[in-house]
Amino acid sequence: MSRVTPAGLIHAGFQRIATNATATGLNTTCALAQALWLSVETQSVRVRFDSTAPTANTGILFTAANSPYFFESIDGSTLKISRAAAGAIVNVEALKR
Repeated sequence: MSRVTPAGLIHAGFQRIATNATATGLNTTCALAQALWLSVETQSVRVRFDSTAPTANTGILFTAANSPYFFESIDGSTLKISRAAAGAIVNVEALKR
């Protein structure tokens, strides 16, 4: 993870995810991107990168206080996001070369 966007990336898509108790994956446009910015708003979320659905207690915790998060060279089609607390919102900016 990095806090700096590498040069040469352009916008590929955007998705706003209002999380609920069910894990949510990325839409087809964002899932095919080469890099992702994840902005966690209001409440923390849990994320898994292996197609397994996270729960309120399992998965990597992303907090709103440390947002945004930048990822490059990951498979967005296997990314799953779920709320850790009610009211969590995630904005995803997808980038490509």
